[in-house]
Amino acid sequence: MGYLVDSNVLIDYVAERFKKHQLKALDLIFDESLTISIITKIEILGFNGVPDEEIRMIDFLGYSDIIMLTEAIVGRTILLKKSIKIKTPEAIIASTALVHDLTLITNNIADFKRVEGLKTFNPYEV
Repeated sequence: MGYLVDSNVLIDYVAERFKKHQLKALDLIFDESLTISIITKIEILGFNGVPDEEIRMIDFLGYSDIIMLTEAIVGRTILLKKSIKIKTPEAIIASTALVHDLTLITNNIADFKRVEGLKTFNPYEV
């Protein structure tokens, strides 16, 4: 089983906002594979955050597999936006997970709950 990690999870992970048992669960996943969408990289690095955390995030992203936009993801995003009300970044992330058959790790379940077929995992509920 593969995972796609959302921006909010990566930000909280690097900032060490998770409880010990939640970090352990995420560490197991990240040790196996750390995959993000290109939109996640744009969101994370486009945010003016704490300088020390930004440096740690850049290092962390160096270990990530980044899925670029493809015609399949773009097509799925267009269909998704036509079928439900969803913001473009979330539609791209959801489409990336669907096209690559990945479970989305996110704390933002509300934005993704209407996406048919999308598997989600909220590490805050561990």
